[in-house]
Amino acid sequence: MAARQLVPRRAEALRWRRGYSSAGAAEYLHRSIVPTMHYQKSLPRLPVPKLEDTIRRYLNAQKPLLNDDQFRKTEELAHQFEKGIGRELHEQLVAQDNQNKHTSYITGPWFDMYLKARESVVLNFNPFMSFNPDPKSEYNDQLIRATNMTVSAIRFMKTFRAGYLEPEVFHLNPEKSDTQLFKNIIRFVPSSISWFGAYMVNAYPLDMSQYFRLFNSTRLPKPDRDELYTDEKAKHLLVLRNGNFYVFDVLDRDGNIPSLCSD
Repeated sequence: MAARQLVPRRAEALRWRRGYSSAGAAEYLHRSIVPTMHYQKSLPRLPVPKLEDTIRRYLNAQKPLLNDDQFRKTEELAHQFEKGIGRELHEQLVAQDNQNKHTSYITGPWFDMYLKARESVVLNFNPFMSFNPDPKSEYNDQLIRATNMTVSAIRFMKTFRAGYLEPEVFHLNPEKSDTQLFKNIIRFVPSSISWFGAYMVNAYPLDMSQYFRLFNSTRLPKPDRDELYTDEKAKHLLVLRNGNFYVFDVLDRDGNIPSLCSD
């Protein structure tokens, strides 16, 4: 019975894929007129906060967690730090930031925090996705849903790599900034100043420098600090089921979604 049911499932999955398998528009989610990384070169760097502000925010965060005696002691130690070694450390941080103007001061320590951690990545760091049932009950079949998710993920990947993905922008006044008129104007503003053009209409483009790690990437274990590795030429997908690993290509030799799947 199960074998007989598998044929129409696969046929339906294949029909879905054929509809999105041409080398034209169906290969992509959309084609933004503003290039994906249009704002990246002009993103402002994260400023190093003043030491006094850091101490103040730290104490504000501690106050709800401590009783009066504990907070007074913490406050005393914090001010000792501010007047002592904290000042020297802050000056070192500012000097380091001035020597690395291509990035923000927090980037290096942020990556170290994750890549040097020796805890299990499965429970502590690796993300996972959980989905609600599809409103169309016929799409909840495992094979069909896996096919749909795979094709959608590939389309997202191709859209990003082609520079067609809509830039990530936080719109505070979308009536002005999230419009076709604004996009038609901002796309001609040089990338070196484009962020400021968006800022003028209360829109804030976000950093997209890590998007390329969404696909074909893994974390390689190392003794002290793990390594992030990306192979953008890879065309395969790995499926784990019942303890078995299955590897197969999901892009053809031209980098397009295959029009047919063979059993």
